[in-house]
Amino acid sequence: MSSAARSAVRIAQVAVVVCATAASLAWAVVRHGRREGTLRRAGAVVSAALWRLGPAFIKVGQMLSSRRDILPAAFCEELEEGLARGRAGAGGADVEIGSVATVERRLVNGADVAVKTVHPTAAEQLRIDLGLITAMARVAGVLLRRSGPTLERVVHEMCESVRGQTDLVAEAATLSRLEDLELVLPVVFPRVLPGQSGPDVLTMTWIPGQAGGRRFRDPRRTAKRLVLTVYEMLFITGVVHCDLHPGNWWELPDGRLAIVDAGFTYELDEEMRTHFTEFFLGMSSGNAEICATHALAAAARPVPPEAEKAFRRDMEGLIGSVTGLTAGAFSLAGFAARFFAVQRRHQAFSRAEFIFPLMALLAIEGQVKQLDPGINFQSLAGPVVLRSIVARARAERVR
Repeated sequence: MSSAARSAVRIAQVAVVVCATAASLAWAVVRHGRREGTLRRAGAVVSAALWRLGPAFIKVGQMLSSRRDILPAAFCEELEEGLARGRAGAGGADVEIGSVATVERRLVNGADVAVKTVHPTAAEQLRIDLGLITAMARVAGVLLRRSGPTLERVVHEMCESVRGQTDLVAEAATLSRLEDLELVLPVVFPRVLPGQSGPDVLTMTWIPGQAGGRRFRDPRRTAKRLVLTVYEMLFITGVVHCDLHPGNWWELPDGRLAIVDAGFTYELDEEMRTHFTEFFLGMSSGNAEICATHALAAAARPVPPEAEKAFRRDMEGLIGSVTGLTAGAFSLAGFAARFFAVQRRHQAFSRAEFIFPLMALLAIEGQVKQLDPGINFQSLAGPVVLRSIVARARAERVR
């Protein structure tokens, strides 16, 4: 079958699933009304539909499952249960079947290990689905004349990152880099066993999950540790983890956070890490001028002088409105929407690389708000951001 024919068949499959799902949801509302039970039913229906649609769609659902601040809690809980850590145990107690790969617990040379293999059809299905998503972004780019080129580039970078989940060699390298975080934070990552890993298999140390479901002895402490871990990744390591949904991290009995998947990540280059770090420094300190300067430096194309003046003026209003807010009052999704609106107004569109750190923070925002509504994102970022800036300054002097 030709590529065009496969794509046509896939489009038809997606259309059938979407229509069937919409009909099921409509019937549930008609029959039961908008009660909590209906929301749970909706979560179950949607998660089942996402499994039928495949890995690219599952990733969207996994991110949505953490957004209890935007979506109904009952819906998110059911969606999380349906998608988190894949169909855990579907092949037995020691086998977890995820959207892209299967992880099996085994004894190898007396060691307890996790062996990850990509589903045989995952790469091809991702290729087709991401091709469809890219095509839709291209069509949207034609309709959205001003922001079209930036939208296409962002979607392209996102698709490449999702496609990278089938690259086990790259995931092994990322896990090895993240091990350094264990020296500064109470967090643990699987150790890669190099002699038993390669392009087709990733063998890692096994990290036990939480018996009896997710729970936290000190939710506020857990929220702080999760935020600091993401900040350390973004500002120090330069690795953007876009997939920290509840199935990919949990708390160990000793209080450390276990993070077990590094397939959906993006590595920032030095220039973009500098711009995002300085932007966040300006945001946490209420300095709109710094934010505007680095947002403009990360723009996809130069901004005319008059538009730049107006952009800086609008950024002053935006940053002033969020400085010092707690997690309960501060919405990253709301901030991002307003920030992008300012960019659109003055055609100061960000390069795709500037969007990924925001995605990483959006992936945990709902979870953090649930654990500790009073946490302050900006104040926690300050010390990590300053340490990143000092480290870069020292590196520049050495050069």
